[in-house]
Amino acid sequence: MRLIVSAAGAGLLCMLLSGCAWLYQAGQSQTPENGSDLSQADMELTSFEFTNQDGDTVTNEDLQGNYVLADMIFTSCPTVCNTMTPNMLNLQGEMEKAGIDDIRIVSFTVDPENDDPEALKQYGENYGVDFSNWDFLTGYSDEEIQTLAEKSFKSVVDKDTGDENIVHATTFFLIDPEGNVVRSYDGLENDTDPILEDLKRLKNNE
Repeated sequence: MRLIVSAAGAGLLCMLLSGCAWLYQAGQSQTPENGSDLSQADMELTSFEFTNQDGDTVTNEDLQGNYVLADMIFTSCPTVCNTMTPNMLNLQGEMEKAGIDDIRIVSFTVDPENDDPEALKQYGENYGVDFSNWDFLTGYSDEEIQTLAEKSFKSVVDKDTGDENIVHATTFFLIDPEGNVVRSYDGLENDTDPILEDLKRLKNNE
């Protein structure tokens, strides 16, 4: 069974649990509420120029000016992605109901060799994703996504697991309009209320 590794707070804290498919989230809160403040962690989305499910180029600059929810998935993921993507889809629907319609969602594949735009398009369609504000990104090397994960989110991407799994974060990261990573959430948690409340609060303070 896979080991999933990530970071806590501003540092890279690797916590390995043998035989357990859990990720200790970046900036994990000591309270049971979902959501951790990363505003003082000096984390920001690095520069990139990738390709989405429609074959269009998407850059970090295209995301500026909006709050962005980002995560990492891959289409053949046998475990956590099957929970994360439905949870993000549920969140997309709840944001629309709440009138929060200017949030971008970005899912970076951690398997760019196999996840081309067509595969990502089919993956999103299988879940019934609304692509109007959700980009599934590919068009980079394994090394590039490993670097982006480490530098932007202080998390690990590792394909050397000895099986079909890929180690990656199960976190939803909230990025502010300036590109700073300001909060993180457990992507395996289906309660959208903490994220919606944070978005309402942050946008009211703009």
